[in-house]
Amino acid sequence: MDTLRIGLVSISDRASSGVYQDKGIPALEEWLASALTTPFEVQRRLIPDEQEIIEQTLCELVDEMSCHLVLTTGGTGPARRDDIIHIKG
Repeated sequence: MDTLRIGLVSISDRASSGVYQDKGIPALEEWLASALTTPFEVQRRLIPDEQEIIEQTLCELVDEMSCHLVLTTGGTGPARRDDIIHIKG
């Protein structure tokens, strides 16, 4: 089997603009390293909470980067600004 490709997406306006450091992707990477025995590589994306950017990023990871799995993290809302709840597969 080829190396498992995993997309990790952290969705945060403040982290993506540099207000604070993202902790979601490092936490996911740590968990994956402890949970998987299969060799894997990750594609990381830290993006703002914008519906169009979220949709584009998910499509890029699956269609262009050929990720077998995409995990998302982020959002401490829900708040009016949070778009992640509106994204459909």
